[in-house]
Amino acid sequence: MHTDPLETFRDEARELLVALEQNLLALEENPSDQEMMGAAFRNLHTIKGSAGMFGMDVLVELAHQVESVFALVRDGKEQASQGLLSLGFQAKDILGDLLAQHPPEEALRQRAQELKEAFALYDHAAQRPSRENSSSRAQPGTGERTERTWRVHITPGPQFLRHGNNPLLLLQELTDLGTALVMGFSDQVPSLEELDPQACYLTWQVLLTTTATEQELQDIFIFVGDDARVEITLVDDVAEAELPYKRLGEILLERGDIDAAALESAISERAYLGEKLVEQGFVSPERVQSALEEQRYVQKHREQRRSAEAGSSIRVSTEKLGTLVNLVGEFVALQAHLAHTAETTEDDTFLQMSEQMNRLVRELRTTAIEMRMVPIQLLFSGFLRLVRDLSRELGKKVSLVTRGGETELDKTVIDLLKDPLMHIIRNSLDHGIENPDLRRTRGKPPEGTVTLSAAYAGAQVLITIADDGGGMDADRIRAKAEQKGLLEPGQDYRQEEILQCIFAPGFSTAQETTNVSGRGVGMDVVQKNLEQLSGSVRVTSVPGEGSTITLRIPLTLAIVEGLLAGIGNNLYLINLSYIERCLDLADIPRRRGEMFFDYNGEIVSLLDLREYFRLTTDQEPPHRHVVVVSAGDQRIGLVVDALHDTYQSVIKPLGSLYDGVEGVGGAIILGDGTPALVLDVDRLTRLSEQPAQT
Repeated sequence: MHTDPLETFRDEARELLVALEQNLLALEENPSDQEMMGAAFRNLHTIKGSAGMFGMDVLVELAHQVESVFALVRDGKEQASQGLLSLGFQAKDILGDLLAQHPPEEALRQRAQELKEAFALYDHAAQRPSRENSSSRAQPGTGERTERTWRVHITPGPQFLRHGNNPLLLLQELTDLGTALVMGFSDQVPSLEELDPQACYLTWQVLLTTTATEQELQDIFIFVGDDARVEITLVDDVAEAELPYKRLGEILLERGDIDAAALESAISERAYLGEKLVEQGFVSPERVQSALEEQRYVQKHREQRRSAEAGSSIRVSTEKLGTLVNLVGEFVALQAHLAHTAETTEDDTFLQMSEQMNRLVRELRTTAIEMRMVPIQLLFSGFLRLVRDLSRELGKKVSLVTRGGETELDKTVIDLLKDPLMHIIRNSLDHGIENPDLRRTRGKPPEGTVTLSAAYAGAQVLITIADDGGGMDADRIRAKAEQKGLLEPGQDYRQEEILQCIFAPGFSTAQETTNVSGRGVGMDVVQKNLEQLSGSVRVTSVPGEGSTITLRIPLTLAIVEGLLAGIGNNLYLINLSYIERCLDLADIPRRRGEMFFDYNGEIVSLLDLREYFRLTTDQEPPHRHVVVVSAGDQRIGLVVDALHDTYQSVIKPLGSLYDGVEGVGGAIILGDGTPALVLDVDRLTRLSEQPAQT
């Protein structure tokens, strides 16, 4: 199947637009950040250049106008005002619409034209192109130029300073064109008695890696004239990336620091060349040191270029990766069947092959899953814009702080997390964070904070959304829950059970409906999507201090590794990431009939799964076991009849017939074809806190 070039461009452009949005958000915090403005400019320039190849004229025209204004800001001719940045956010949104809709409808064309005209008001220098603009930006329609490394040697003459030349400004203009290494030489400075205060005795050598041409470099010295000797030499090109860079002697000879005779004399001594040249007085130590710096500089850039080429990636659709992981999952199940067959045959050769195959299958499984793992920061960063826009709409001051963005999750899991996190953050801003005046009266800073963090917890990830707002009103939530029949009036409920009601469909305590909330159709999405993820959610809140919502989700949905437990005549799988310890029920000190025990100083309740699932057997097993599992800060002991080996397999969803079965989250097929149910430990932990079923 051939990849559609247009779809590939769209995928890359969407990533660039996300990066553009992040740059604009950073500029709101620090409008003078030239690096962020330069990054935003490059994002637009890349999108514009590629879009032109696909005939997206409206997108190209808008991107070009925005790019022109950003260039003025980058060059210090315009300010990154709030008005301009707000237009930048609008441009990002419309560029995204133009990207998805090609050719664009008339309404979208009109929106793009209006925004283009709004940017044109800032482009007061559009008809006066400067040398800076022409040298630092490629012309429309031209391709990206490759980077090359130049050596620029500057030797000021006697009249250099007297004619008003400033070497620092020249060096700054050079280094602004790319990555540079500036080296100064003082070996021509005379003694104090002979020194002329109006003369410049220093010389400079600049190694510059840039996309600029030689002519553009020469243009920087156009007003220097004969006041200095400027030598520009190409020292490294893309075509030479695979070759080792020049040796020390070649560099010194090429720069004119030594002559061929001096080099030959030093080489004949069979000693370290640099030390010998200095010892014999052919060259100063700083000249040798600068040559070594040049050697390291160019070699470093060549290695970076080779690493970038060697580490280049290809774009693969999520669907293809999903198909691969599913196939690997089936391969895991098949290998389990093979291992079971090998054990029953007791053939040594067959067993050896099975063990080797098992090792390879595990490596294949790990690699396939890692291919779908992406940093959660890609998800977190998208909420910065949401908080910005929503806080302004609500008339509040709110900042979003993200932590643990390097935590990696399955791409499928991240896709299912987007909506739950969005609704939780919207709820925090609308119901949690107070307005600035109320926060001041409560002794809080006027700006509220929502903290979004992620951290590993075994084979799971904990995602926490915390705000420093007013907290949740448990009494108000309970009253509404009793009204809707979610809680029984007069019953004694823990605060966590009451707060959990906010995830019920149609539940809302808002007095009036707004554009943000009040319809009770947001938080139920959290519960629904987490059920698809086999995850759980817990809520804690302190009145006046804020609320915290914690999501516990698996790293991947494809394959689970767990401990097989026998209950009656059935087999169940307990995810290894939940298990803390396995004990013999007879060894647990407790009084007969008690369903709790002392576990390392903590009272932990017991849940007899045979009774819970109403399973009966003809004969009582002689030895029963307790599997201590933890979900969040809750522990429970699951009483089972027997413990078997660990097992790795694909999770299969249960049919609609089993939707009402609490405590079961899926099924697996064992190597011999026997089915086993996967226990939902999170639900069992919560259910154990309620009255036992009869």
